[in-house]
Amino acid sequence: MGIEGAAAKAEVAAASGPPGKERRKLSFEAASRVLLHRFLDEWVWPRWRQLLVSLVLTACLAAATGAYPLIIKSSFDLLLNNKDSTLLPWVLGAIVSITALRSIFLYLHTVTTARIVSRITTDIQKRIFAHLMHADFARLSRDPPGRLMSRMTNDVTFLDAAMQASINSAVRDSLSIAVLVASMFYLDWAMSLIVLGVYPLAAVPIMTVSKRLRRVAKRTQKELGGVTTELAEKLSSARLIKTFRLEDHAAERVNRSFEEVFRLRMRTVRTRARLDPMLEAFGGLAVAGVIAFAYWRITSGISTVGDFMGFITALLMASQPIRALGNLTGRVQEGLAAAENMYAILDEKPTIVDRADAKPINITRGDIRFDDVSFAYAAQEQGHAVRDIALDVAGGTTVAFVGRSGAGKSTLVNLVPRLFDVSKGAILIDGQDIRDITLASLRDSVSIVSQDVTLFDDTIRANIALGRLSASDDEIVAAAKAAAAHDYIVTQPNGYDTEIGDRGLRLSGGQRQRLALARAILKNAPILLLDEATSALDTQSEKLVHAALERFTKGRTTLVIAHRLSTVQNADLICVLDHGRLIETGRHGDLVAQGGIYGELVRSQLLQDGASS
Repeated sequence: MGIEGAAAKAEVAAASGPPGKERRKLSFEAASRVLLHRFLDEWVWPRWRQLLVSLVLTACLAAATGAYPLIIKSSFDLLLNNKDSTLLPWVLGAIVSITALRSIFLYLHTVTTARIVSRITTDIQKRIFAHLMHADFARLSRDPPGRLMSRMTNDVTFLDAAMQASINSAVRDSLSIAVLVASMFYLDWAMSLIVLGVYPLAAVPIMTVSKRLRRVAKRTQKELGGVTTELAEKLSSARLIKTFRLEDHAAERVNRSFEEVFRLRMRTVRTRARLDPMLEAFGGLAVAGVIAFAYWRITSGISTVGDFMGFITALLMASQPIRALGNLTGRVQEGLAAAENMYAILDEKPTIVDRADAKPINITRGDIRFDDVSFAYAAQEQGHAVRDIALDVAGGTTVAFVGRSGAGKSTLVNLVPRLFDVSKGAILIDGQDIRDITLASLRDSVSIVSQDVTLFDDTIRANIALGRLSASDDEIVAAAKAAAAHDYIVTQPNGYDTEIGDRGLRLSGGQRQRLALARAILKNAPILLLDEATSALDTQSEKLVHAALERFTKGRTTLVIAHRLSTVQNADLICVLDHGRLIETGRHGDLVAQGGIYGELVRSQLLQDGASS
């Protein structure tokens, strides 16, 4: 449940309460509590053993901290009252020992808490990434990659800072303050009451500032996501930017985002900067009151100089953790804003999942039947992307889908591996509705080769092996040979172990396409989907890829999306789509003779080819 759901529950609970501003306040605070409790239950309490170790170290640190002002008191009383210089080494040794002991406990506590927090943030990043990898394809397509990257980096940084502050302040500093306050009461209860009467007055402005920080933090985190998106977009478009001389334009666009983040960060700094001066001012009032009161008590003989020095030491030592506690609410609000973004992702449930009775697919022939299939994207306002598609694809045949841009070709093919689910009708493979079979077995049975080749910044061997991770080196080489890729691979600096760079940019377009084909060949799935697989290749590369495809598609059910109609003339069946509907079906020669849409497309491409030559 995200904070919106928590807010809704809180509003229901507050329905009988006061109207207006107070009701909204209750709703916000209740939602924050629900979000905080959920985060603690899921991420913090399961690590109670590590937290217990941290708590023990905190107690030791607090004990050493509380003992320090008592040693200062004893030191002054012994040295001033006894006038015995032989006590000086013991006094100095006690001070050095307690500070050294406190330093050791502080180091151990810092390392322990940092390990707990880093483990939590790492696990959060791992869960978000795994969740996104298992999310619907439609969900991944909804947000730009940069925004999702920001959720796993920038937002988690806010969470990390909030948890560090919480563990250090809510536990270590609170316990240190408690021990120091106990020492102060032991030394002088009357002066302690003066201090405790002043500091709580700072609570009201601190809470007001913290709420402002929450709002600014949400806007900052959103803007950071936009900056990450802009950077990823511009850096991946370097070729276009260079050739169109758009360097200044791109820099101006990104600079605007940088400036907005700068403005929001400065707003955060100004808002947060109000906390320390407020606490400093209240601290000054407390110290002034203590000095005035202490002067009267010492001159009256009620207290000693040692009492006063020990009390002032405790008060000064408590000032830093008190300021940390004052800043804690701001950090927590920033962390809650990040947690809200995190749960907005984690609470999204995939809709394309296995049914309870799903079974592994059983492919015998590889027949594919589109049974009155319709599909509309969730955000699409104008009708269906594909409508009322009825088509039988015989196993082992090659069927090509052609048509103008936006006709629904890619959408129809994407329905086969259930990247999307049909809105109406059904898709059956060998008589099995693909919604009744497991996603794992379905996608194991399908290979995709598209125009936009996806390669990773790794070796050639590793990129081919993605087709089947358990494949041996001999099988990888055999797949590369079948894809006409082996000859150029062995000429690379390190052969199959050559690093190909981000998205394979160190290879030519034809080389990348043959690597993608080798990966599909290695997978050896009975159903092959080709989405404009050769449209961006030069003539020589296209011939090599076509020859490899001709060998690979024999006896395999193949669905081809083609823009260049010359590449599908030998298809067993050509299907013409227009505005999401199946308009014509037949062989190349028959469709040309009919003089319909396919004939117009062929003549149009022939004219274009003639003009270009």
